[in-house]
Amino acid sequence: MYRNSLFDQDLSKKLQDPKFSKGFILNLMEGDDGLTLQEALRQTIERMGVKEFCKYSSMRKQNVNDFVKGRRKLKLETLDEFLKPFHLKTTLILEEAA
Repeated sequence: MYRNSLFDQDLSKKLQDPKFSKGFILNLMEGDDGLTLQEALRQTIERMGVKEFCKYSSMRKQNVNDFVKGRRKLKLETLDEFLKPFHLKTTLILEEAA
C-alpha cells in the first residue's frame, strides 16, 4: 500500500485521540511562522494517513485525497466536517479594518 512520506504509524495512532490531535493542529498554527488552518490540517491528515482519517471521520477518500494533494480548497462548511473528528470548528470573526 502506498503511504505518503509524512505518514508516521506511531503518530497516526496518537492523532486518533481528539485531545492530542487538537493540540497538534493548534501547535502547527502557532507563532509568526505558523501554518494556515488548511495547511495544518493537510499535514495532520498526511501524518495520520488518509485511510485512517477516512475511517475516523467517515469522509470520502477521494475528497480527502484531493484536499491533501492541494487540488481542493475547503468551504467553511466542509472545513468544519474535516475538523469535526478533532473536536474543532471554525468561527468567522468580522473586525474593522485599520
